[in-house]
Amino acid sequence: MQIFLKRAELQLFFVYAVAHLPIFLLSEARYWDDWSLSGASKDMLFSVFTQAGSPLVGYYHHAVQTAGWWIYAFSTFILGYLIVHMFYLILKSFDFSKIDRLSLSILAGIQPLYYARIAAINNPASFFLLIFVFATYIFVISVKENNRHKEYFSYLLFIFSFQFNSLVPAFLLVLILGIYLFYKESKTLTDEFLIDRRSKRIKYVIKKTAFIVLIPFIYAIIQHFFFKKSGMFVADYNIINIKFSIITSEIKVIFLNLFPFDGIYLEKKLLLLIFVAVMLAIYLITSDRVCGSRETERSGRGLIGIGVVLLGLGALAYVMVGKEPSYETWPTTRFQILLPFGAAFSTLGLFKVICAVFPARNPDERHRMKVASFGGLIVVFVVNWWFVYGTFYIDHLRQEAFADTIRNTPALQSRNSVILDRSGLQAFDTPAGLGEYAGLHESATGKRDALILNYDSMIAYGGWSGFVNNFRKFLGAWTKVEDAAFDVPGCLYIIHRGRAGRNKWSYAAKAFVVKITYPERYAARRLLSFDGPFCQSSR
Repeated sequence: MQIFLKRAELQLFFVYAVAHLPIFLLSEARYWDDWSLSGASKDMLFSVFTQAGSPLVGYYHHAVQTAGWWIYAFSTFILGYLIVHMFYLILKSFDFSKIDRLSLSILAGIQPLYYARIAAINNPASFFLLIFVFATYIFVISVKENNRHKEYFSYLLFIFSFQFNSLVPAFLLVLILGIYLFYKESKTLTDEFLIDRRSKRIKYVIKKTAFIVLIPFIYAIIQHFFFKKSGMFVADYNIINIKFSIITSEIKVIFLNLFPFDGIYLEKKLLLLIFVAVMLAIYLITSDRVCGSRETERSGRGLIGIGVVLLGLGALAYVMVGKEPSYETWPTTRFQILLPFGAAFSTLGLFKVICAVFPARNPDERHRMKVASFGGLIVVFVVNWWFVYGTFYIDHLRQEAFADTIRNTPALQSRNSVILDRSGLQAFDTPAGLGEYAGLHESATGKRDALILNYDSMIAYGGWSGFVNNFRKFLGAWTKVEDAAFDVPGCLYIIHRGRAGRNKWSYAAKAFVVKITYPERYAARRLLSFDGPFCQSSR
């Protein structure tokens, strides 16, 4: 058994599983746009995703829902592991040491990034990312083996993976790898003129990478004729719009935090800047008093450099569509899917440099300190993911409680009512949209005519009209609100968290125990209470 567990792949799977097994607690949960998928017909799924330029994704969602919603959680768990496993194999093909490739793969799998993987709507993104990473591995192997068939096969896989459009900017990484690998290959050729003249090598590299440059354009042509966006996705939805003013405005905000007129305020942007500044200082400063290994320090600085490049490529898809690269929104955005790889390199590089800077009495003590410190870092990341899944689990309990409250309260089932949600139990304070509330109402009553709104969202957009105007193109069938009553007298009900002051984590733990041990005693609606009716003459 000890020999069996010493295999790096099994160690990687063990750590990944410990961090992500709680996803199966959410096997029936729905988040963000998941409610638009839930129960949707095959024709509707095909229509919506055809408009988005991804008809195959519509068929994918239909097939998964036919098999059972729990498949999403299972698929996300498996795809996530396969992605980091392929990352491990890529590192192995580049002759990274066993401990480095294992450490990097573990960090890529469990760092506090890309929480949005939990949503079923993002499950196909993981599938396409796996294809992209697998294609990268095939490409690297094909160049090393000088196998043209594998090389062209990898190009086909890249083109297929581009259906997740965020991967197109990341394809620059493949071009960089191609330049490095083909230039290295040119040194081994027997042609003396090719060996003696650098210009000949450069021409050789250009010739070999020319087709790689063409691949995104080939996909653009295919997309234009076969997967063209239409309908609600044709206007300004994630259209490439690089605005350097957004980046400069973000830098301006950071410096205003550094030199404010009314005192220092440590918000997340400033803390991130401080972290980057410390990392940069450690990266640049070398000291004669360093007792650590120079080789380890150089290795760490190299890893930081690779990490910065990968982080830049990962964020590029975010910037190209005009999104502000702000730290606050990153924990939940689906654009973050490419960042864990760069973050893994940067984190391990910073860890190595710090270990080299801080001296120890002897090599054995240094090794024990490194192992203990890295193990502690892994534990912190694993516990973080438990809290992430716990937060989403509380949201899942809120969904159950909301539907159960409506199901057991006849007044809330009437079309002559408006329901405002002020429970504040959404995961990461992400306000629920019309689609989620319509789905909850449908799960309780079988009808799609509810007018249920999130109080905070309404206030943020200046009331109902502002909310509708901001999300008009996403209304209609996509929200599954078919017959909401807008023009009849009604009454207002406000949903609150039940038993005010009670810790939501203690409730979640108790609910979990009761659901497992005595499911017949579990009443989800106890989490919520409602005030009303507050009746009015007109809506």
